[in-house]
Amino acid sequence: MKWLYRHLYRKEKGFTLVELMIVIIILAILTGIAVPSYLILRNRARVAAAQAEMRSIATALELYQADNETYPADAAWVADLEGDPLADPIVPTYMENIPDEDPWGAIAYVYAISGTGTLAGYTLTCYGADGVVGTDDIVIINGQLQE
Repeated sequence: MKWLYRHLYRKEKGFTLVELMIVIIILAILTGIAVPSYLILRNRARVAAAQAEMRSIATALELYQADNETYPADAAWVADLEGDPLADPIVPTYMENIPDEDPWGAIAYVYAISGTGTLAGYTLTCYGADGVVGTDDIVIINGQLQE
């Protein structure tokens, strides 16, 4: 009877190799499901951040144009919008800090002016995740986001 009791009701501690493998497989499946979803959501958040920053820059460009009747020159647009209140407090500041880089950490937004005088316009471009001209670019032309 003691022998039967010992073998039937022994209290071994720990997990078997099969139990550990099942847990590892379940964790791998859950990770395989979660990681792609996370990457998609992270990219959507970066696109939304880039669009918000570009809309802010577009608003500053429109304010500059309303005051000066022209858009800033291609080369000095950042300095024109940010201004320098310490050097010349009369010159208005349209936007305090224009981002140096886009949400992907690549080149800052690309600004280009077209036309002159009352026919002038501008294009503001963010090259997206790949950092080169392509289908994932975010473009604002004369204050309007291009879809």
